[in-house]
Amino acid sequence: MQIGDEFIIIIIAAAAAYICGKGYIFLWSKKIGLTTTPSGFGVLLPVFVLTFMALILEGWATSLNGILIIFIAGLIYWLDDLVELLRFTRILLAFCCGVALVLVASPEQLFTSLELVVFSIACGVFLFGITQVINFADGADLNLAVMVFLSGIILIFFSDTSNTELQNVGSIMVGFSLGFGWINRVPFSLYLGDAGAFVLALLFTLFLINYVLELSYIPAELMSVLALPVFDVFYVLLIRLHCKHDLLSRNSLHLYQRIRIRFGGFLHLIPQFINVVMILFLADWVESTSATRFWALFLSSAVFTPIWYLSCRILMVERNYFFGDGESNQS
Repeated sequence: MQIGDEFIIIIIAAAAAYICGKGYIFLWSKKIGLTTTPSGFGVLLPVFVLTFMALILEGWATSLNGILIIFIAGLIYWLDDLVELLRFTRILLAFCCGVALVLVASPEQLFTSLELVVFSIACGVFLFGITQVINFADGADLNLAVMVFLSGIILIFFSDTSNTELQNVGSIMVGFSLGFGWINRVPFSLYLGDAGAFVLALLFTLFLINYVLELSYIPAELMSVLALPVFDVFYVLLIRLHCKHDLLSRNSLHLYQRIRIRFGGFLHLIPQFINVVMILFLADWVESTSATRFWALFLSSAVFTPIWYLSCRILMVERNYFFGDGESNQS
């Protein structure tokens, strides 16, 4: 696929996402009559992938079953944006979807029965964990849109040049994030919501399965997108355990939340961009020392992300929130 083709797909997807977003807002407020901020728009991301790849693109058959599962599961999870689902229901749904993605993606005879069970359970647990991470990241305008955008950019530029399918998916994700982001930049306008977080987590799980099973060339660089959100959730969890919080309650201790509260605007998006760029840059250097690409990325993420994260908390977060909740831990 040529650069011009990618650009055209991005433009069309962005325009379609913007139009659909405006329609979604109208239906949410005028037809359904809900007074809350329209949420759950992220459920349309797999619809965009299926529609674009069926109507205007080529080379999409290998992802069909996985994307269909993502759409159906996202549609079920969309209920959480309308009427909050029970916690057990969300956990069970995430686990079952992780297992289902393994079953549809794995070629026959690839695993023994025991290996299939273990890998399925591992993917179910991974999906549940990443869903929580992405949900925690969905607390400020454009935060989730940036994750979709960066994932799409990585698929475009780091996928094997012969794998147009992944480049197509990346272009659609970039376009979708831009169209949605133009609306989402306005506070309380439109959210990807819990369904959007779940859909993105499902996509990462599908990418992980394909990477582990070597079913297609999935760029390991995708891990850089998750590095900062994962560390942020881990760090805030330590704060909350230290301060003896109710872990089921909401909080505003995450890095992007504190930056947004303190400075306003979209400064909270910068740490994620810089973290991804620096991980990719450092991985090139580590790889030159004979490390494999995966371990180069892993080591770069493990070393740089904590240093960068703590630096951002020192420079951009109030002192009593560096490792505290601003009240019970003032030291």
